[in-house]
Amino acid sequence: MKKSKKWLQTIASTMLVFGLVACGTADDTTGDTPDDHTDEEEQTKDDESSDETEGTDSVTEYDLTFTLDVEESDGQFHFTMTIDNDTDHDKQIDFASGQKFDILVKDESGTVLYHFAEGMMFTQALVSETIAPGESLVLEETWTADEDISGQTLDVEAMLNIFSVDNEQIDKSKFTVNKQVAVD
Repeated sequence: MKKSKKWLQTIASTMLVFGLVACGTADDTTGDTPDDHTDEEEQTKDDESSDETEGTDSVTEYDLTFTLDVEESDGQFHFTMTIDNDTDHDKQIDFASGQKFDILVKDESGTVLYHFAEGMMFTQALVSETIAPGESLVLEETWTADEDISGQTLDVEAMLNIFSVDNEQIDKSKFTVNKQVAVD
């Protein structure tokens, strides 16, 4: 009896470990992590500028425009990711998990200062959102730097984890934007 109880505990522990590993941050379609993406991926940049950032970066794919805005104040960063429906009909987007987006912030040497998904766990179920014509879906996140980064220019990469648009599976790397943020 003692051996079978020990055996059941071992099996339960193993299943728990595998379940936790499955909740990681790997790309559900390619196995890539956000660090595997390069600057060579398709992106469109506007030439607008403000006091804190260079440009309002956006990309348009599948009649959806993904825009990243970053506001910085005293080492606190507010990221606003907007998905605009540029059509006259509803657009359904399906996220591959409860993780709808990811954000990476790197310093001038390329060191990752912030990775949104690091240490987090997300549901492993498709999450659907419908965006009405001319409407937007807004996703927000705030991060406070752990160290003094004043005087630096940071690279911010935001990526949507969209699995499909209108039930058509897509390459989610299409919805990746990069922005440089000058910290005062």
